[in-house]
Amino acid sequence: MAKKFKVEDLIKFPIAKNIKYWIIAPLAIIILAGIMFGVYAGVYKDAGKGMNIGIDFAGGSLATVALGDSVLTDATYSEYESLIRDAIESNENAEKVAAYAVSDEYAALYGKKLEGITATIAKAHITYSQTSGSGEEYAIVFKYDNVSKSYDSDNTLSTYRNEVIKQSIANALKEKFPDTDIDELQSMITYENIGATASAELIKTALICLAVSLALILVYIIIRFEIWSGLAAVIALIHDVAILIAMTIICHIQVNSAFVAAIITIVSYSINNTIVIFDRVRENLRNERKLNAKFDTAVILDNSVKHTLLRSINSTVTTMIPIVIFAIFGSSTVNEFALPVIFGLIAGFYSSMFISPSLYYVMSQAWEKHKANKTKIKTEAAAKPKYVGAKQ
Repeated sequence: MAKKFKVEDLIKFPIAKNIKYWIIAPLAIIILAGIMFGVYAGVYKDAGKGMNIGIDFAGGSLATVALGDSVLTDATYSEYESLIRDAIESNENAEKVAAYAVSDEYAALYGKKLEGITATIAKAHITYSQTSGSGEEYAIVFKYDNVSKSYDSDNTLSTYRNEVIKQSIANALKEKFPDTDIDELQSMITYENIGATASAELIKTALICLAVSLALILVYIIIRFEIWSGLAAVIALIHDVAILIAMTIICHIQVNSAFVAAIITIVSYSINNTIVIFDRVRENLRNERKLNAKFDTAVILDNSVKHTLLRSINSTVTTMIPIVIFAIFGSSTVNEFALPVIFGLIAGFYSSMFISPSLYYVMSQAWEKHKANKTKIKTEAAAKPKYVGAKQ
């Protein structure tokens, strides 16, 4: 009779004793993220672009094209959205802005030329588009980044670029409405510079909340389990957030307020699998101690991971299914949340399976070794003959 297959049979290698192997992949991802950060920052001559800091943190521009509901309908939305998007992100516009930045005209107005600026730096990148208003005011609104603050601290160049974009959109619409005067088409287009909606205060608050959450998680797990479980779980959480950030940099996903929400989601979710595993570890250790048997901590950790493997796979997969669907069919704004969450879920599964048990083993064994050394020193000290002194 054939042996019944069990999911835990997939893991036939030691886990707890192999932390040196489990840290290779995370280290490689973090190193690659560092390299990509340098590449992106170098290309755009802006450290903020290294991590692709979005409009919520860096500010940007808003272009509104009021086509009216007689033109803009559900059937025509995609056509006009694509037409205007191409006009905003046009390479020709970027080249024109870059040329203006090094022109005598710019130098005469602002005192110097902006040497070193390129079309890549000057190009607009749309964050999202959506409809707004109703009736004759029914419009498509586009949100895009400003020119890097390294070159345009007062937004003078961004303002010029908006004028160029406005003209480009009007020219594109002229092809659709050849009988309409260009001035009338331009009157349908408005733009404005917008400040950062997610300020440094928001980032500071998010970091404080994250630190407090980690501290509370640590305290809870220490009370519920033991100190090594708590430390291993918190380090694993830090690993998950680090991988989430690293993959976001590598994929050059825009970092906006949705990204902060993704980090908070992962911190609140990825601890679950780790707690389940440590709960099984505690149960198995308790059973071994009741038997007064000599046990191998590494074996208990490995078995605990195997016994909870199916549960960890099920919880991760069922959570990822809707997130993956959002990432595939959602807008770019949705992707700024969905993709980091996917990275965090995968990192959380990996850390709960391999990083947490290995850390627990390393720390607990180091402590046991420390206690054994202290006991040995005390025993040797007690065994030494005491000096009484010479008789008078």
